[in-house]
Amino acid sequence: MGRNGYRKRDFLKAGLLASFGAPLLAQDDRLFGIKVPKQLMQFIPAKPLNIALTIESVIRMERNADKRGLPESPLQRSKGQRVIATEASLYQLVLPRLVALIDRSEQLDVGIADDAGSLLADVHATQHDLPEALLNFPVGLSALSDARFVPTLVSFAQGPALPLPIPGTLGASEEAVRPDDVPLSKAKDFATLKAEYGRLFRSATIRPQHQNTTDWHREMMEKSKARYQSVSGDTGVPWYFIAVCHALESSFNFRAHLHNGDFPLSARTRQVPAGRPSKWLPPSDWESSARDALRLLGFSGQKDWTLERTLYRLEAYNGFGYRPYGVASPYLWSFSNHYTSGKYVADRKWSATAKSQQCGAAVMLKLLTDAGDIEWPTV
Repeated sequence: MGRNGYRKRDFLKAGLLASFGAPLLAQDDRLFGIKVPKQLMQFIPAKPLNIALTIESVIRMERNADKRGLPESPLQRSKGQRVIATEASLYQLVLPRLVALIDRSEQLDVGIADDAGSLLADVHATQHDLPEALLNFPVGLSALSDARFVPTLVSFAQGPALPLPIPGTLGASEEAVRPDDVPLSKAKDFATLKAEYGRLFRSATIRPQHQNTTDWHREMMEKSKARYQSVSGDTGVPWYFIAVCHALESSFNFRAHLHNGDFPLSARTRQVPAGRPSKWLPPSDWESSARDALRLLGFSGQKDWTLERTLYRLEAYNGFGYRPYGVASPYLWSFSNHYTSGKYVADRKWSATAKSQQCGAAVMLKLLTDAGDIEWPTV
């Protein structure tokens, strides 16, 4: 149970309609402001109930932050508005509100920040799958030396650079080829995939229904740029790569580990890679943990950060398992015209109809490129 009384890692699997801004009070025997006999509460399915409790927790934390006079965050979205939440939309709705709560309270009210960080970690877990690069490693990675672990992961991060011209901006007409016209390669080597990355990046456009969400992602990364740059300076990993990893691996949670979104930072990671950082004096800060994650996974100290190599590293880390189905990896292309549906669900089984609720890394990088925040190296 979390500090606010919600169950962990059991959200969003039922299609309950719930409304942000409604007078939802799930404390004790009240639900949506209505007194419900305790005998009946036990018959409410656990998963729909947890969706309701998630919404109630967010609303309650926002009210507490207001009562304590915490300054508003520019990352806030939909606060106080009546917004319908479903299984397919809840993650996208609560993500900016929880991140904004952390932003409001992290320096002023640790209790609220930790409550928001804990709930965000649980919601993140409903969307996050173990990357393929970690699937074959035991949970207790702390038992392995870095010397054994890192080279295995570095193998997908390295390789000869084959420079291409830097792609254009979102929506540019310079590349007329549509993803449906050219089948995705089933290869896994960088030399074969490099041109494809450039072509897809040039022709990528955001699907209109995701425009508000992607705008928020860009604002979040730009606002947190200084924190990412502080880690970049110590590891040599570009700040924007750290930013997109932060989005996908921990839902922008600055109260959780970059490795996998585990909360809290005052304890080592529990999920794969477990027991990290190995040298840890809790409570510690997000930046220290982030540096450990980037070194452990073999990203630190790499020299080639061209666009194509960056996209290759990201896809290789998450896995090439979408290519046999002819689906562009949502880890890169979710929310763009290159991705419609198809996803590995929680039990690692393929579903042609499941859709990723996270914004893809390539889409986030394209947003930053268009905003002038990235100047891609050519070698």
